[in-house]
Amino acid sequence: MPKKDPEAPVREVMKPAEGEVICVVKKMLGAEHIVVLCVDGKQRTARIPGRMRKKTWIKEGDVVLVAPWDFQPDKADIIHKYMHDEIKKLIDEGVVDKEVLDQLRG
Repeated sequence: MPKKDPEAPVREVMKPAEGEVICVVKKMLGAEHIVVLCVDGKQRTARIPGRMRKKTWIKEGDVVLVAPWDFQPDKADIIHKYMHDEIKKLIDEGVVDKEVLDQLRG
């Protein structure tokens, strides 16, 4: 097994585009639906899309990127789940405050 290359390419962090919000998972409802608390102060019911169901496991306390629905702003679709290193990069770049994430996680 080869050693890890220190010069390995680093994945670029997905930043929220217009109409997207960073949220923290609060509760698993079942049937691929979860309750998320968002940075904008709203609580939404989010849906895990089919392309993420078996590949990306989401649990309570995870930080996710969601896109609220246009016609029902209290519902959203999950776009991306952030890993620990990606969360650190978001905090370092000033996209989201560490205190806000800590408050949302409880």
